[in-house]
Amino acid sequence: MESAFSSAVLQCGHSLKALFISAPLSDAAVQHIARLPNLTQWYVTDTPPRVSDLSRLSGAFPQLELLHLQSEASPEWLPLIGATAHRTYPKQESHMQAHRGPCQKLTTLECRREVPVDIAFVAPIMLFHGLVYLTLHSSCSFDGGCTFNLTDDDTEEIATALPRLKHAILGSVCYANSCQTTVSSLVSFSTHCENLGRLEIHFNTTNLRDDLDSISADPRLDNLPPLTKRAPLFLVLSEAPIQISGEDIGPVVTGFLRIFPSLKEFIGDDPALDKLNAWLVLEE
Repeated sequence: MESAFSSAVLQCGHSLKALFISAPLSDAAVQHIARLPNLTQWYVTDTPPRVSDLSRLSGAFPQLELLHLQSEASPEWLPLIGATAHRTYPKQESHMQAHRGPCQKLTTLECRREVPVDIAFVAPIMLFHGLVYLTLHSSCSFDGGCTFNLTDDDTEEIATALPRLKHAILGSVCYANSCQTTVSSLVSFSTHCENLGRLEIHFNTTNLRDDLDSISADPRLDNLPPLTKRAPLFLVLSEAPIQISGEDIGPVVTGFLRIFPSLKEFIGDDPALDKLNAWLVLEE
C-alpha cells in the first residue's frame, strides 16, 4: 500500500517546479517525479526504491537544474539518476551532447552528508556534464582520518567531464595530508575549467615548493586562456598544513600563479596563508 506521501506525489501536476519531501517514496511515485516536465529543484532526503530503474525511463528529469542530497542515505540516488544520462548517450558521444538529454540541464549538485570522496562516488556525477556548482562534504575526521581517495588521474577525468564548473568543492580539506592527489590536480582544473572561481580539493602539501617548481614546467600550462578571460579564483585549503619557510613564500605564490593566473586569495586555517595572501597583493 502506498504511503500518504507517495499518494500525494502522484497527484502532483505538470506545474510542479520544486519538491522537498522527507519520506520514502514508492517506485510509482519516483517514476512520476522523473517525468514531471517542469520540475527544476529536488531536495532528496530518502533512499531510492529498491525496484526503481530510472535508466529505463525516456526523458527522465527533463528540466531538473538543482539536486540537493540531504540525508545520509540520499547519495544512493546518484548512480540511479546518473544512469538516465548514461543511457541516453553512449560514452563516446557524451561530451558532444554535453547539454542535451535527461538530467543534462542539471547545474547545481550538493551532497550535504559526509561521504568518502572516491572515484566510485564521483563517477555518476561526471555524467552531468553541465554542472556549474558542485559541493561535496567529505567524511574526513580527527578520529577516522582522511577519507579523500581520489588520484591525480581521477581529477583529470573529473575536470575533463565537467568543464563548466565555476564552484567546485570536493570535500573540506583535512589536516592529515595523506592524500594521493598533488598540485597536478590543480593543473587539471585550471586547464579544463576556464570559468572556475572557487576550488577546494585535497592535495598533498608536504613538499609544496618543490612540487610547484616541478609542475611549473607542465606543458598544459602553456596554453591557458588570457587572464582577462578568467574569473578571480579563490583556492580553499581549509585545514591543510602549509609548512614553508619565509624564503619559500615568494616562489610558492609564483608557482600557484603559474597554475591559476587569476588567483585572488587563499582561504584556510594555517597562519602561513596570511603571508601568502600578502604576497599575492604585491603581485597584483
